[in-house]
Amino acid sequence: MKYKNCRVTFDMKEFELRNMFKISRGSKDKIITLEIKITKNQNVGRGECVPYMRYNDSLQKIIKYLKKNKNITNLKTVKSLALRNALSNAYYDLELKRNKINYSKILKYKKKFNTAITIPIYTEKKFISELKKIRNIRYLKIKLNENKVFNYLDLVKKHSPKSKIIIDANEGWSIKFLKDNERMLKKYNILFIEQPVKSSKDHNIKTKLPLCADESFHLKNDKQKIKKIYQWVNIKPDKFGCESDILKSIQYAKKNKLKIFLGCMVSSSLSIIPSLKYTKYCNVLDLDGPLFLKKDYKNGLKYKNGYLIYNKKFNYGF
Repeated sequence: MKYKNCRVTFDMKEFELRNMFKISRGSKDKIITLEIKITKNQNVGRGECVPYMRYNDSLQKIIKYLKKNKNITNLKTVKSLALRNALSNAYYDLELKRNKINYSKILKYKKKFNTAITIPIYTEKKFISELKKIRNIRYLKIKLNENKVFNYLDLVKKHSPKSKIIIDANEGWSIKFLKDNERMLKKYNILFIEQPVKSSKDHNIKTKLPLCADESFHLKNDKQKIKKIYQWVNIKPDKFGCESDILKSIQYAKKNKLKIFLGCMVSSSLSIIPSLKYTKYCNVLDLDGPLFLKKDYKNGLKYKNGYLIYNKKFNYGF
């Protein structure tokens, strides 16, 4: 396949996870991605495609599309937003290499970025063990369904009292659960609750708790209702596509005085590093995807004390 007269190829990559990654709607012990390569002359640009069933994406659909389409001239015609994002990132990488631009220059030579660190749904014993490794980081994100919410919040209060808490329900709460527990939730050091209820039902939310839209804030969704319900939005590049669409979403958030939480899927450093160019627009980062992998790409991101550490030797840019 070709994109802008450049050859496009792909390789399937499988990454095992350190632990089972569980959220309210499912769990996984590995991820399978596509490494997209765009080649022109001797230069190769790379991007990672992370399909996600929640957004009606799958490896099978994307591979079929890549094999069927011989030439793409406009990324907006690519239905899969994950693939659109990967192609956009790969072409950006290619252009950096062709123009001999080091990516660290784009990042203003910044190496460390403060990021939220996520703890998935674990047993209380495992949760405490993981919590002690990262105690008192600035932003702690915990995945919670409706089960034992206050047990886990009390554990954070005990073992990491200085951390701002981000609760990610992944659409796993009901309107009733949110309403019934509003008073109790206010007693904790919560920055916001991310996507508490299903995106199809969030118009029924009535609460003074700070909320962040994730599944509700998507390229193909109606954004107008967002500002009436939420104070924050999660911008994952994988659900917005190419750079121009991501920047439009950032502009929309800024215009409507919504704070930006720059997010990611469970993914490798090849997904996260291209997103670092958007960090300057965002209020809080959530870029810990590679932290859950047993083995990442060479010279990938490192994480320490709530910071993401970028290695300029990573193969992205000149």
